[in-house]
This record gives sequence, structure tokens and C-alpha cells, in this order.
Amino acid sequence: MGAAGSKLEKALGDQFPEGERYFGLENFGNTCYCNSVLQALYFCVPFREQLLDYYSNNKNLADTDENLLTCLADLFMQISSQKKKTGVIAPKRFVQRLKKQNEIFRSYMHQDAHEFLNYLLNELVDILEKEASAAKSDQETSSPTEKIANGPTSVHANGVKKEPLVTWVHKNFQGILTNETKCLRCETVTARDETFLDLSLDIEQNSSITSCLKNFSSTETLNAEDKFFCDKCCSLQEAQKRMKIKRPPHILVIHLKRFKYIEQLGRYKKLSYRVVFPLELKLSNTVEDADAEYSLFAVVVHVGSGPNHGHYVSLVKSHNHWLFFDDENVEMIDESAVQTFFGSAQEYSSNTDHGYILFYERVSNGSTS
Repeated sequence: MGAAGSKLEKALGDQFPEGERYFGLENFGNTCYCNSVLQALYFCVPFREQLLDYYSNNKNLADTDENLLTCLADLFMQISSQKKKTGVIAPKRFVQRLKKQNEIFRSYMHQDAHEFLNYLLNELVDILEKEASAAKSDQETSSPTEKIANGPTSVHANGVKKEPLVTWVHKNFQGILTNETKCLRCETVTARDETFLDLSLDIEQNSSITSCLKNFSSTETLNAEDKFFCDKCCSLQEAQKRMKIKRPPHILVIHLKRFKYIEQLGRYKKLSYRVVFPLELKLSNTVEDADAEYSLFAVVVHVGSGPNHGHYVSLVKSHNHWLFFDDENVEMIDESAVQTFFGSAQEYSSNTDHGYILFYERVSNGSTS
């Protein structure tokens, strides 16, 4: 990697971003699913900064129990504090902890990068929530007087004292979906909100993220045996149902459902469909924040023709340069190369490198890093 590292430094020259580090990650036998996601998260700047803040505020936690959060913070700290600008780091502690904690990731079989991302974000949320509630109970034992938030109404609702805790992981990745069901007899609309950390979208051949999102929010009629129980009519009725993005997140993670179970084959098949993902994305069908705009900053790519084997790499945008991370190797790529990962317009193609997880950052009128 020394040669590749110096090649990258030469390619960037004077444009090498101040204080930035570009390090490949060693593969411990089929851990590319983990490496590709970790690179995407490292270059998710708000997440990285908050994780490093967490690390600096909890240095004394080195003696406490190791968990995935401390291992991830430790790894990000290790990368960001390297003296060299490029090189290779072995995420050994993190991978060992992951395998120790979840038997799914213990084998050397091909793992799913989206399953790993989902598990990791939920695990980080759990750890932060446990730490916050432990800190709160410590506070309460030392000061028994309790302040009531938002007036007394919020105290006894369903026996819950407060709103669920919003961690910095939530602040980055969490959005809100609203599930609307309209009774076709009385026209009453029932809405139910649910949170999400990523969106999984069904895909079609020769489509785009925009059309996949439209399909995600399309209206579905509930009839025959799928009728909806309307509380107002007190009976089963035909209804229309649709899912909308109520509140878009700061970091929008889109998972393209490229692995589909084929009933006739009795197994999963990889869909190599061409799905165009733009560098700039506008969400137009949201309830709040109409026309939320996003900029693409990372893509986890699945390389291979089937779901049970293959390889993961990631493309990352950092300080207006695109980089290609393939385990230990890091190289610069041209922005125009991103479109070679959209997928194949024909079913059988020699190109098996397809965008699988997309990371978009919300643009606040200014440009993103």
C-alpha cells in the first residue's frame, strides 16, 4: 500500500485536504462488507465529528466495558490521528467485537453490507440510550426533585414519563415516515408515524432513485381479503393506503433491494438492474420540508453476479474529490466514473459492480464537503 498511498498523495498533490486521512482497511477474510460501510460512515463528516467528540468526552471510559461504540470511536480516532496522510489500518478490535457480539458475522461466509449497517446503527443507538438512562438514574438518585418537561400533560401519558431519547445517531440518520390509510366509505384518514434510519427501496429495470421513491409512496388499494378495519365505520372497508416521508433525515441512506427471493428458483437472485442515482437528489413528495435537497457522498457497491458471493467496495466523496476504497487499496476516481455503478441495462452483462447502499447528505443552501 506504500506505493498506492504515495500514488494517491501524488495524484492529489497540493490539493490534499488539510488534516484529512485516506486509509485503506485490512480484510480479515471476507470482511469487505464491514470495511466498505465503515469507509462510508467515516466520510459521513457530521457522524465522524460527533463520534470523535464522544471519544474525547469519554476517554476515561477506556477502563469500562468495551462495546461496538467504543471500538468504532477508537478506530475513527486511530485513522484521524495518523501522522501519515495515507496508508492501511487493521480494524481488528472492531471486527473481533462485532463477531463476538453477533454470531451472524462470525462465519467467513459472504455477509450482507446493509444488514451490517442496520445492525451497527441500531446497536450504537442502544448503547447511547443505555448510557443516557444510566446517567439519568445517577442524577435522579442524587437529586430527587424532578422537573416536568412540557407541562404535566407529558408525564403520565401511557405511563411513560418523557419522549424517547434522541441520540446523535438519530439526529444524523433518523427520518419519519407516515403511513396514511383513507377509508373509501367515510373518507376518514388514519395516519401512523414510524421512524427509520434507512429506506429500503424496491427496484425496477432502467429506473432511477426518483422513480423508486415515487413507487415507495404510491397509493395501494386495500380490498377483498385485505380490507381495512375503519374505527369510524366500525367495520372492514375498502381503503387506500400510502407511505410518505414526513420528515426527511439529515443523512438519507437508501438501500436498493438488489437481492430478491425468486419463488420458482427457491433462492435469492441478484438484480443487476440499471438504477440511476443522481449526485444531487431532490425529495419532492415529503410532508414537511418540501423539496429537501441532498448531495451524494458515498456509495457501497456490491461486486458479483449472485447474492451469496462477491465483494464490496465503496466510493466516497471527500472535499470535492471522489475516492475508491477496496479494502487496503485507495485510489482517486473521476466523478464521471460514479455512473458506471448504476447497473446493467441488459440482464447478462460483464459489469457486475452495482450501487447497493447510497448515502446522501442534506444540503443547506450551501455546498457539502
